[in-house]
Amino acid sequence: MITFRNWLRVNTVSTIHCFVRFTGYTTSTMSDVKLLVDNKIEEKKVMVFSKSTCPYCTKAKAVLKKYIGDGEILSAEEYEVMEIERDSRCSAIQDYLLKITGGRSVPRVFINGKFLGGGDETVAADKSGELKSLLKA
Repeated sequence: MITFRNWLRVNTVSTIHCFVRFTGYTTSTMSDVKLLVDNKIEEKKVMVFSKSTCPYCTKAKAVLKKYIGDGEILSAEEYEVMEIERDSRCSAIQDYLLKITGGRSVPRVFINGKFLGGGDETVAADKSGELKSLLKA
């Protein structure tokens, strides 16, 4: 007789094995993603990994946009937003962001090569004046 406990044990092991084995990422895909993400973070003063339909992303982008063209704080060339849902490697990008930031949710905001946080952290940094200081650095 198959009990629920036995069924769960057998199917859980099978499911975990399939998940680990069939994530769909090749070594070259992950190295391409690592190179892409690392280069964007390094090349831009402000780099935002975002999804266009995410309200937290909208909040972070709105806060950052008010500094573009504001004297010498942030130029348009120093700021980039990558809407990752448009990239076929979206899931791999989020997995790499998890590895380097501890979270795979968006937005992931980087300033001067350092991870600031998500939407709430970006808004809080703006309210406290920390964001302006980071952008001026």
